[in-house]
Amino acid sequence: MKLSSDAMQLCLTVKAWTYHYNIDINVDWTTARQWCQKHFTDMVAIQNQAEVEYLNQVLPFNQVYYWIGIRKIDGYWTWVGTKKRLDPEAANWAENEPNNKGSEQDCVEIYIKRRKETAKWNDERCSKKKATVCYLASCSKESCSEHAECVETIGNYRCQCHPGFMGPRCEEVVQCWPIENPQQGFVNCDGVFGAFHFNSSCQFRCVTGFKLEGSQRLRCLASGHWDNALPVCQGTVQNMFMNCTHPLSINSFNSSCEFKCEEGFELKGSNTTWCDQTGQWTHKPPTCTVVTCNGILAPAKGHLTCADPLGKYSFRSTCNISCVEGHKLRGKATLSCLSDGNWSAPTPDCEVVKCDPLKPIPHGSLQCYDHVEKFAYGSTCWLKCDFGFVHNGTNSTHCTEQRNWSHIPPVCKGKIYNSSCEFKCEEGFVLKGADSTHCDHTGHWTHSTPICTGLASMKCHLLVYLSLIHILYYILCICQTFISLYPCTKFAYGSTCWLKCDFGFVHNGTNSTHCTEQGNWSHIPPVCQGKMHL
Repeated sequence: MKLSSDAMQLCLTVKAWTYHYNIDINVDWTTARQWCQKHFTDMVAIQNQAEVEYLNQVLPFNQVYYWIGIRKIDGYWTWVGTKKRLDPEAANWAENEPNNKGSEQDCVEIYIKRRKETAKWNDERCSKKKATVCYLASCSKESCSEHAECVETIGNYRCQCHPGFMGPRCEEVVQCWPIENPQQGFVNCDGVFGAFHFNSSCQFRCVTGFKLEGSQRLRCLASGHWDNALPVCQGTVQNMFMNCTHPLSINSFNSSCEFKCEEGFELKGSNTTWCDQTGQWTHKPPTCTVVTCNGILAPAKGHLTCADPLGKYSFRSTCNISCVEGHKLRGKATLSCLSDGNWSAPTPDCEVVKCDPLKPIPHGSLQCYDHVEKFAYGSTCWLKCDFGFVHNGTNSTHCTEQRNWSHIPPVCKGKIYNSSCEFKCEEGFVLKGADSTHCDHTGHWTHSTPICTGLASMKCHLLVYLSLIHILYYILCICQTFISLYPCTKFAYGSTCWLKCDFGFVHNGTNSTHCTEQGNWSHIPPVCQGKMHL
């Protein structure tokens, strides 16, 4: 069944386009689309949720609902008007739809004013008959440029620009920043929309003696950026300076170039070249090779470590020299290869550490074992004392890395062999033990040291006390033995006594006496005599 243009229809006018629907005759999906395309633009293509809500509000209820412009094509749900696949995020399916119930449900209806799941979508067989919704687009060929898609929106439309274009109608072409000739090189740019514009490209090349570093071709992207960094022209020979003059034009007849190497590099080849009348250079570009220094070896008892950024033993190489334990460096520890091919200093030596020589030991001798040199690092010396002498400390010492001996050298001291000693007591004392001794070969004395006793061989007689008859009265005695003060029981050499008479009596001689070494008192003991009173 076909719809005619005279069929009953309702026109809903929107600012940007108009909706047209027919509910008098329900038709299959294909017939509905043909009618829309004949009289309007196409079946309705829903852009967003706002449009869904708007249609649900203005369209009248139809018991079998309405067809919309979605159909399954090659297994994908597709908007037939724009031929764009349905974005899953923009889908408005009812719960558990699409389910393809009964198979071949390749068309879509919309539940306008349905109580449950209103305005949602459902897949249906295309042969079923439903009401039709069409739209008349506001977009025309003049709405946007050929570099855009006209997108219908409720109340308006917009031009969706293709990549690389911009502006209200997408007529303006995106432009990248202009590119100039690189130093020692050239650039040639062109494009369909003009140089430095979207999809234009630039080709680079370098003058003779230089090599392009980077991409040879750059393309202007839709973002307004070039797809690669700008290339540069580097000299084909590293570490070289080139100065060219071009009287006529670059790299043409009579152009000339001079070459010079950087510090630390030597020129190999001609330092100049000319462009002759045949268009050929008179000489090939020279090369610059790094200056090298003579090889060096680690010194004896040493280590060598080198860093070679440009090559072994070449310009800017540095070598560090160190010595093994017990040796010290004589010279510079770091050498550098200079631009003239010489090292910054002579190769140093490693010399053994030495301690101060040990002096001869009185009454002894030193025996040393020297690993390298006398009194040098590692030397060990032992002390041996002469017969009858002994050392006063450790008997060995060795030379350390700090140039010090590990121990202070000891000395040999007596107990001197064959020495002899004699002993004698002071006056009034007697010797107890041997009166002589001598040192034997073992370092020991033949006899122990004797002592002098304080008790003399002779004793004075005991002084008597006759205090009852007032004849003699010694009040104080100091005994040589220092055992007692009063009364003294023994009177040895050195004992002293003082006399004190009773009241009314006086002594008739000296009042003190002491015991001599002969065993006698120094004075006759005095007597106390009574005083006569008239």
